[in-house]
Amino acid sequence: MIRIDNAWQLEGRATGAMIMTGFGAIWLLLALYAMQRLSAANFAYIGAVVLAMASGVMYLYKQAARWPRPPRNRALGRAFGWIVALEWIGCFAVWLILGHMHLVVYGVSGTVGIVGLHFFPLARLFRYAPHYVTGALMTLWAVYSAVWAPADRMQSVAALGAGAILWVGAAFTLVLAIYAVRRRSVRPAAA
Repeated sequence: MIRIDNAWQLEGRATGAMIMTGFGAIWLLLALYAMQRLSAANFAYIGAVVLAMASGVMYLYKQAARWPRPPRNRALGRAFGWIVALEWIGCFAVWLILGHMHLVVYGVSGTVGIVGLHFFPLARLFRYAPHYVTGALMTLWAVYSAVWAPADRMQSVAALGAGAILWVGAAFTLVLAIYAVRRRSVRPAAA
């Protein structure tokens, strides 16, 4: 079981789940747009899932007030910033290179691959093994969409898979964190 020992870790799981939910929604909206199926109803469905996940995140933030708050690790925040900066630079570079090669159809798959790869250092940094699974699935999905999806559907296939993987990862993170909160609250108090 993934341990949560303090409020910072609990809030970090909540924040991570919300970021994954938000970017998952963006990927899904991009997929629907590419498939020409973006409608008010689909937008509402995605919004409903985002709100449901946000309610879980808010629950975790509220529960974090009951957990200990050791001194903050500033180096962790700086390392996270560097990882995200490198991710964005990588995405920009992929689009720039593919544009010069007239292969922009592979841009979404390339971006999904880079996003998947960024989960590996995050997993190590935050000591959160499920990020390895999310990273591996996204990276494999990027390769699958670039190699096997028809060119006219490649972008929608890549985006749809990325959104689904991120939402499953976010839901799994929320479930584990809520389980940790509930497990801690039912433990008998030390005498």
